[in-house]
Amino acid sequence: MSTVLKYVIAVCLVAAFVAAGVLGTEALVSWSEDSSEQESGRQATRVGIAMPEMRTIEDDVSAVGTLRPVRAVQIVPDVAGRVTEVPVSSGQQVSEGDLLIQLDDRAERAAVAEAEATLSEAEQEYRRFERLEETNAAAEARLEEARAAFLRAEAVLMRAQAALEDRAVNAPFGGTLGVIDTEKGTFLNGSETVTRLSDLSMIEVSVTLPERYFERVTPGQTLEIRTPAFPDETFEGRVTLRAPEIDLGTRSFEIRAEVDNSDGLLVGGMFANSRLVLGSSEGMAIPDDAIISEGLATYVYTVTDGTAARTDIEVGTSLGPLTEVRDGLDMDSRVVIAGWDQLSDGAPVEIDEDVAREGLE
Repeated sequence: MSTVLKYVIAVCLVAAFVAAGVLGTEALVSWSEDSSEQESGRQATRVGIAMPEMRTIEDDVSAVGTLRPVRAVQIVPDVAGRVTEVPVSSGQQVSEGDLLIQLDDRAERAAVAEAEATLSEAEQEYRRFERLEETNAAAEARLEEARAAFLRAEAVLMRAQAALEDRAVNAPFGGTLGVIDTEKGTFLNGSETVTRLSDLSMIEVSVTLPERYFERVTPGQTLEIRTPAFPDETFEGRVTLRAPEIDLGTRSFEIRAEVDNSDGLLVGGMFANSRLVLGSSEGMAIPDDAIISEGLATYVYTVTDGTAARTDIEVGTSLGPLTEVRDGLDMDSRVVIAGWDQLSDGAPVEIDEDVAREGLE
């Protein structure tokens, strides 16, 4: 091949490569421009937003406890005897002094009658000697003997009356009776429990708390309780006692609170979920619908100048449909509560009030 032919082929190849490069560059520029046009024409996502709210944040601690009446006693007759009357029934409301159990008291009533007669005779004798002393007709010794006999008779009567009273078992205070299985004719030995009497007008709840809360608990603080028996009811009471020391075994301490029970719903032995309010402060809160959790990350989308921004936050106490936010937002933040599942950081957004209302429903 001649030198001239080789030269012509080389020139043709160079020209071909140059042409290919120009075409490729134009194609890249054209693709880049098309991509930019598509990106600039990206459709905005319709979202609903909400503003943070200031709410009262309560610092509280939860614990489980047991309910018991503030006053309750076992009803046990002081003496042995046969039952002659049971004028009350299980679960009955009674007043202070009401008769609960009557024992056979015939011997005791006879003893009282005899003691009253003896006392009357002794008193007459004593008064007679008093009158004789005024006329100096009676010796001092005889008068003292009569006085002593009178006092002894008075004491015998008092013992007989006490024995008679012991045959009747009365309510020491007003309250609600427990189960009564005692029937007329039953013989009681003086140590058997007949029933239990509880004053349910006020209920006491006892709970234990970890040692770290010891200095923060004081009488008068509010304690709320809920029970499985009434899951939709919340009962409120006041702390009346904080134990003066920490239990060495459990490193905890007991507190007690009294809960008004004038409606009679609560009874002793009930299980109680308790919440003790230790204090309160003002804090910022946002709807739960705005909060996104992924692993250890918690964040929301905020809107600024029509653009969504992923914003990490630190959450605090749950407030029903709201949650406290301790860090990451301010009161002017516009938080996405609906439509965030279609967002990414930097995405264009369009705020729609209808979407916001749907998100909060």
